[in-house]
Amino acid sequence: MDLADEIVAILALLNKEECPVQILKFISNLDFAPNLGIVVRILLTLPISVASGERSLSKLKLIKTFLRSTTTEDRLNGLTTIAIEHELAEEINMLKNL
Repeated sequence: MDLADEIVAILALLNKEECPVQILKFISNLDFAPNLGIVVRILLTLPISVASGERSLSKLKLIKTFLRSTTTEDRLNGLTTIAIEHELAEEINMLKNL
């Protein structure tokens, strides 16, 4: 039985006033409509709007910007320290070569 046949068969059995969760429970108890059960589960898990996705992308962008700026700041601090203490850095390199 394909999906279209399952929909026709279930529509004949369903009460028109049932909510989607009740429909899913009804379909889950049946053995002859596995495709329709999968479709209803997917539809129940889809977000109604894309606002949550947009918010998460916006937060991700903020986090990436923060990480870039702090990484750059850490690198600049490290390079500044090496530039100031270049003699000490050269001694460390020589000790590693021994």
